[in-house]
Amino acid sequence: MKAIEYLINGSQIMKLMKAHKYKLSLMVLTIFLSINLKAQDPHFSQFFSSPTYYNPAYTGLSLGLKVRMHARKLWMNLPGENYLTNFSMDIADRNIPGAGGIGVLFNQTSEGLGYIKTTTTGILPAVRIPLSQSAIIQVGAMAGFVRKEVNFDGNLIFADQLDPRWGYIGPSSISKPADNYVVYPDFSFGSIFQFEGNNVVGTLGAAVHHLMEPNQSFFNLDAPLARKYVGHFDLIIDIDEYEGYYNRKKSFKLNPGVIFQQQAEMTNFNLGMNIYMSHLYLGIWFRNDVLEYSEFADLIFLAGINIGFTENSRMKLLYSHDMAISTNNNFAGPSHEISLILEFDNLRFFKQTEIIKNVKSRNFSPIECSPF
Repeated sequence: MKAIEYLINGSQIMKLMKAHKYKLSLMVLTIFLSINLKAQDPHFSQFFSSPTYYNPAYTGLSLGLKVRMHARKLWMNLPGENYLTNFSMDIADRNIPGAGGIGVLFNQTSEGLGYIKTTTTGILPAVRIPLSQSAIIQVGAMAGFVRKEVNFDGNLIFADQLDPRWGYIGPSSISKPADNYVVYPDFSFGSIFQFEGNNVVGTLGAAVHHLMEPNQSFFNLDAPLARKYVGHFDLIIDIDEYEGYYNRKKSFKLNPGVIFQQQAEMTNFNLGMNIYMSHLYLGIWFRNDVLEYSEFADLIFLAGINIGFTENSRMKLLYSHDMAISTNNNFAGPSHEISLILEFDNLRFFKQTEIIKNVKSRNFSPIECSPF
């Protein structure tokens, strides 16, 4: 346990970085396999581009088919393959009473030099409860399986191989398990309240992930994955400007928002705003990670483009850059993130009903269209 205590000490970590830089990204595995800790889920800076990852109630929230692809590369100054990828697809269907939509999700993380990989595959059903023409509640769930895999044949460092004075001291006494992977079921649940009025669309939501706190140990120990609690709120403010001789309409939208996450003793929140004008996106966000021992803060800059194929279909391409503003984590370098989103408003499972026709005749209420 003393070795673990020294690992937590910041100065000792910096010394080990210099002596064993190529193994630094595997230190997390050292702690994870040696003592009973509760891990933290990875997160995206563009949480608004992968909404079903944070709250399954977003499934089918607006009409049509949504396809989202998302990739994040972390800590460019550190060696290894620290990346996150996310793919999700959901489609809305109002033809079934109470139906919000159905979707699928695929998420994968790679840590260290690719020695730790976690893959999540899930299905996401959602139910829609209309309150009025300008307010709805939607609830959703995620049921899936997680596969966590470790390459024990790599250059892994365990706690009993580290000495606070001498650093790396030799082979480990830890025996390799029979299997290099674990598979477990995972469940999440979320809800959303959405309203609109006076060219403003507001979304308030909450979700709970890892409801059953599944055991993720490779050694038949007790290593539960702690529940994660998510709360979020955002506003989309539509400002219509008229310019030019022909009184041409130009769309200008503001999207301020906040998201808060808590998992075991770890918390994280993002606060900021995106702007949409002339098919371009710009945004700036502040993120703070508050752990038990130290604080980490980032500024996130975003730019993107919205390319319309037709009036009812489009492609969105977004890029964000994370810049560390805290001395606790600026040695790790920046992180990069990119997302590609395809939206097709007219695609659905079944034949159009009178309900959908009435919605379309109202030129798509902001509660039914993709507003940003």
